Amino acid sequence: MLFVSDVACTSEQELIRKLLQYYESSVRPVLQAQAVVNVSFRMEITQLFELEEKTQILTTNVRIEQKWRDENLAWNLTEHDGIRGIRLPSHRIWLPDTYIYNAAFDLSSQAPTQGVVNGPYVMVYHTGDVIFPVLMKLRTTCTVNIQYFPFDRQICGLKFASWIYDVSLINYELVANSNDQYQSESIRNSGWAILDVKQGLVWRTKNNRTYSELVYGVHIRRRPLYYIFNVIIPCAMLSCLTCMSFWLPTSSGEKVTLGLTCFVAFSVFMLMVAEKVPATSDTVPIIGIYLTIVMSLTSISVIMAVIVANVYQQAAMCASENHRAPQWLIKFALMYMSPLLHLQDKVKAIMSQKVRQCIFCFRVYKYTRKVHPFDWMF
Repeated sequence: MLFVSDVACTSEQELIRKLLQYYESSVRPVLQAQAVVNVSFRMEITQLFELEEKTQILTTNVRIEQKWRDENLAWNLTEHDGIRGIRLPSHRIWLPDTYIYNAAFDLSSQAPTQGVVNGPYVMVYHTGDVIFPVLMKLRTTCTVNIQYFPFDRQICGLKFASWIYDVSLINYELVANSNDQYQSESIRNSGWAILDVKQGLVWRTKNNRTYSELVYGVHIRRRPLYYIFNVIIPCAMLSCLTCMSFWLPTSSGEKVTLGLTCFVAFSVFMLMVAEKVPATSDTVPIIGIYLTIVMSLTSISVIMAVIVANVYQQAAMCASENHRAPQWLIKFALMYMSPLLHLQDKVKAIMSQKVRQCIFCFRVYKYTRKVHPFDWMF
């Protein structure tokens, strides 16, 4: 029986063993301790999942690509059969500790690397250039402005920065992306549309050290078609019904029923809006203010209808002069309220009719007592 003690290795295996034999993954990949590692950072949004208004969390799928030069991973092409690049597990070499500063952590997850940009493999070239592509799902916080709901636009930020190293050790460089890629069908969302993505580099100082922060501003717009057919149009129809309730005579008895029905329907739409927007006191949606005003007017209409119906019913039961309305109320209703309600023509017609019927009494009262005509006509 033949035992083989030494197994032949390929050129790529020998290269990996040689590169990682004395490699320390916890030390920055520079030969001089004062050198700066330049990291090129690029991010592309591949999918917009949703924006949870209640929790104010934006969920996106992004592709992040980081590139830097590792001086300990360079080799000569002629010595290793012309191998230009190799793939290595990411945990075996040094990686920039890029952290998502506004990440929304999932408390149910037990992963210790939440918020850290991490992936399985890296691509290493003979020049020492390392490319670290990562495809990950991000959950980041986003402050939602609900004032113009459902025709609102939101700007959500994605913040990346090193957790430990300052600009004297790691220098981030942004790689610009084309804005046309965000209009493709691959990132289309039924509820939101990406209008633009802006990127910038911000420096912040902490403990006498300067840190570079990569900021991406995602400008999104809500697609309002669903809310137009399910909220806006029904509310407009109910508003028309509310206006029609003012034309109904109080004696018909349907005025109160129609007002209460419209009030309950508006309450349902108010609850629908409250379920979609976050519980914040900073801003109030305009549609919520509109629903509150219409509900208030409907309530006032129902209350006044009940009062008028009660007064009308009591007036029909009155048979003596002691139950007549006070003179000041009659004057106020007929002289001052009639122009506001555009009823002066009807008042004049009734006045003319009573004058023709009681012309004799009018003359007697006019020349014997200084009393307004309303005092004897009603």
